[in-house]
Amino acid sequence: MDRKIRIAMLGDSMTDTAGLDCKELKLQLNRNYPELQFELFNYGVGGTRVGYGLWRLTHEYEFRGVKFAPLVEIKPDMVLLESFAYNNGSDGDLPGGIEHFRDMHRKIVTMLREKTGAEIIFVVTIAPDPKRFLESVPNFVFTPSSVLRRMAEDRVKYLQEGLKIAAELGLPVVNVYQATLDAAAGGVPLGTFIDQKDWIHPNAEGHRLTAGLAIEVFKKYNLIGKIQKKG
Repeated sequence: MDRKIRIAMLGDSMTDTAGLDCKELKLQLNRNYPELQFELFNYGVGGTRVGYGLWRLTHEYEFRGVKFAPLVEIKPDMVLLESFAYNNGSDGDLPGGIEHFRDMHRKIVTMLREKTGAEIIFVVTIAPDPKRFLESVPNFVFTPSSVLRRMAEDRVKYLQEGLKIAAELGLPVVNVYQATLDAAAGGVPLGTFIDQKDWIHPNAEGHRLTAGLAIEVFKKYNLIGKIQKKG
């Protein structure tokens, strides 16, 4: 195909920190598909919940001084839908929290399918380190370790729920969560993938891992080939 393949990433700060240019994913795409051209769009917004992700599909917004068109209007060929687990995880076990989380994702996927026809891939991001979660964030100085551990456990619940949602909706999964747990079980500390300035977000290695796993999913399901056939 002559035109560029358009890939959008939708999520919260776990996606936003990949950079406006989606550097790691772009490098991996160019390395694995040198004959093709890609146009990448980072629709990650820090501190946001999945409901605002749904809203951004059909509304323009501004973030960090950059104006973004409604996501559906850019007509992406592929959308990497990140789980928003780190923000919705604040709901913990509150009544309706998980069901709301599931409902918003269902609506996002339905809208993307109806309005874009894009290939949709679900991204479940890095596992939190329960021993060091939020350790370097000033707002949580002197917070009891038991509270921070509980906050990390709540994020885990929503990350695991994201895997269930992807299965329910029939979506391929970039399972960074399990990959980081497997690495930890093999002796590679979770901190290898986490920005130690806050002990929340992926660092460069975390984004590199995510991009590499995304390419594996693209190849496993021949997603780039499917997009090419659509024209």
